Amino acid sequence: MAPGLSLLHGCIVLGIVLLSTAGTAFAQEVQAENVTVVEGGTAEISCRLHQYDGSIVVIQNPSRQTLFFNGTRALKDERFQLVEFTPKQVKIHLSNAKLEDEGGYFCQLYTEDTHHQIATLTVLVPPENPVVEVKEQAVEGGLVELICSAPRTKPEATLRWYRDRRELKGVTSKQENIKTFSITNSVQISVERRDNGEIVTCEASHPALRGQKKQTQYVLDVQYPSSAASTMTREPSTSIQLCPWQALSVTPVLCRMELPLVMPQQPWWPQL
Repeated sequence: MAPGLSLLHGCIVLGIVLLSTAGTAFAQEVQAENVTVVEGGTAEISCRLHQYDGSIVVIQNPSRQTLFFNGTRALKDERFQLVEFTPKQVKIHLSNAKLEDEGGYFCQLYTEDTHHQIATLTVLVPPENPVVEVKEQAVEGGLVELICSAPRTKPEATLRWYRDRRELKGVTSKQENIKTFSITNSVQISVERRDNGEIVTCEASHPALRGQKKQTQYVLDVQYPSSAASTMTREPSTSIQLCPWQALSVTPVLCRMELPLVMPQQPWWPQL
């Protein structure tokens, strides 16, 4: 290649590289981050803008309904509030978050080329205090089965049994209910008379509880044969009293009476 043509070719390549670099440096972009919220709480959904030049910004819900169009409300759901609209960021709050709100929220920037990012909203459902049930009455020398359940949770809660601070091995099962789970943990315990009144605890843990636990305690009620009732026998008592007919005598005469367990209404006096 001639030296002049080579120099021209090099200049053209350099110009293309510079234009490409400049275009990349000044291109508008939008970024979004995934969000996790506890059911009933407030979620913050943010769209970050880069090199924003005033183009149209649209935020849509998972059903592709427009929530805000360039900062103006488009959907009449007062739970969604626009809290920030600047050249660097668009931020909305969703209060009283529900499972139905889950999904991808679209941050769209309309320029010559449409840019969009999706912020995925995840709603957690923590368990309430576990429910403890007993299948049948505990009897001395037998087995009692206790069932602990968390009927509504997302994701799955973990249930554990404890007795005297020692974990008891139970059997866990789960049932999926559309978006939530029902979790149960059953355990069998051998019981004796001395176990009556002891406390067994079911404990639930879940990511939404942030390290805390939900607990329910169950007091063992062990039935056992009662001891034979003791019976007492009493001999008829003897009472020494002044005989009525000698009440006015100078030398009183004493009469002896035998008192039965049930006193008669009228005393009996010996006949003279």
